[in-house]
Amino acid sequence: MKIPRLLSLIAAGAVALFSCTELPDENGNNNIDNGDENEPVIGSSELVLLASDMVIEANGEDAVVFTVLSDGEPVTENVRFYDGETNKQIELPDMTFTTTTTGTYYFWAAYGTSHTDIVTVTAIDFPVPALPEDSEPDNTSFSRRVLLTQFTGTGCGYCPGMITLLRKVMGEEEYASKTVLAACHSYNNDDPAYLEARLDQAMGVSSYPMVVADMDMAYNNYNNEIGLKDLIDNAHERSEAMAGISASAVLNGNTLVIRAAVKAAETAEFRIGAWLLEDGVEGRQSNYNPGAWSGDYDTHDNCIRIADSRVSNSNYTGHTLGTIEAGQTAEYAFVMTIEDEWVAENCHLVLFVTTQEDDSDYFIVNNAVPCSINGEVPYQYR
Repeated sequence: MKIPRLLSLIAAGAVALFSCTELPDENGNNNIDNGDENEPVIGSSELVLLASDMVIEANGEDAVVFTVLSDGEPVTENVRFYDGETNKQIELPDMTFTTTTTGTYYFWAAYGTSHTDIVTVTAIDFPVPALPEDSEPDNTSFSRRVLLTQFTGTGCGYCPGMITLLRKVMGEEEYASKTVLAACHSYNNDDPAYLEARLDQAMGVSSYPMVVADMDMAYNNYNNEIGLKDLIDNAHERSEAMAGISASAVLNGNTLVIRAAVKAAETAEFRIGAWLLEDGVEGRQSNYNPGAWSGDYDTHDNCIRIADSRVSNSNYTGHTLGTIEAGQTAEYAFVMTIEDEWVAENCHLVLFVTTQEDDSDYFIVNNAVPCSINGEVPYQYR
C-alpha cells in the first residue's frame, strides 16, 4: 500500500489547539492512502476495449464505436463482444452500438484467450453537451487552482474554528482565485450533508477539523491564519499546471451529464474526477467556543454530495485517461443523479485532474476548476 507524504503545516507561534478525534503523531504526520499496490491497475489487461464515447443520446443514431487493442495493435477479426451484466455474447455490427432505450450498458470483449475490462456506456434522452470552443488551441500555459478539501461535520465542536478561518482566507481574492473549496462532511453520519464516500480514509484524516490541499498536504490548526495561507501558497507554487480542464454540464430532470476534456501541457499519465457540491445545507452545528466563534454555522456550503473519482475505497484520485501527449487532449464523461432532497439550484461542480508526482506511484491533484451544473468552463489560460 502506497503512503504519500502528508505535511501538517503549523505556523510558528501557534497556540495550542484541540480536535474532535485523534491528532496526527508527534512529528505532525498523518497518512494519506490514495493507492493500493495489491489492487489491479485499470486497463492493465493485454487486451483493451476503447469506446469513442461514454455517453450517447438514445435516438438510434448517436453511436459508440468500439476499438479493441491487442498488445497495442487494433484487431477486428474474431473479436467477440459480451454484455457485461449477463456475460452473454452479443452482436455489435461494425463494432458500433446504438440504442433507443435510456440506461447504462456494460460491454467487454474477448480475443483468443484474452478478455478486456468492462466498459460502461450511458444512453440519455437528451443531447450530450458539446465542449466549449478552445480559444487558444496552440496554448498550453494554464492557470492553476488548488483543490482544498475541508473535513468537517455538524457534530464536530471545534470545526467552527476552521470554518471561521476558511471564510476569512477565502474572502481574500488572492486566495479565492487560486483555490476551489469542497467540504467533506464525514465526522458524524446523522449530519444532513454526510458523505458515504470515504474520502477521509482515502486522505488519511483521523482528526477534525482538517483541510487537505491537492490530496497531499494537510493543515489542522484552526487558530492560525498564516498557516492556512502557507498551505495554499506552498501547494500552489509547488508545481506548474501540467494540464488544463474544459467542461460542459447539462441538468435534465434529475440527470446531470458532464462532458470534460483534459489538455496536457506536458506528456504524462492523467486521471480526472468530478465532485458535485451543494450550498445552503441546513444542519445544527456543534460549537465548543461560541464566544470566539459567533455567527451562522448552521448553514453549510460546498458540501460534497457525489465524489465521482473513486478508484478504490482508499483511492479517490480519479478515472484514468492514460498518457496524454503534450498539446493533445483526452475526454471523459460523467453522469450523476441529483437526489430529490437536494436543491439543484444550490448545486455546482468541481472538476480536477491528478498526475503522478515525480517518479512516485501515487497521484495528487495538479489542477482544478469550478463549473456550474448548467454551464461550461473553457480552458483557463494564464
